[in-house]
Amino acid sequence: MPLAFPLVFVFKSAIFFIMSVAEILHQIEALPPKDRWQILEHTRHLLEPEIPESFTQAMSEIERGEVIELDDALKSLGS
Repeated sequence: MPLAFPLVFVFKSAIFFIMSVAEILHQIEALPPKDRWQILEHTRHLLEPEIPESFTQAMSEIERGEVIELDDALKSLGS
């Protein structure tokens, strides 16, 4: 259940806010693409045991630019 008000913790000159998932996602969406990609890579690393190998391989191929557009692939199959 989401909190009705933000909680703030102060610990040795640091302030910590508890954020909802929606707030975290909003913050991620506001980041530049390079930073969002870094978050994706880190999240993938954390969830690695749960992610199928085929998905991990596909993400690596995308990162290396080894992909083609679906429309282009379908056209080449039809030729």
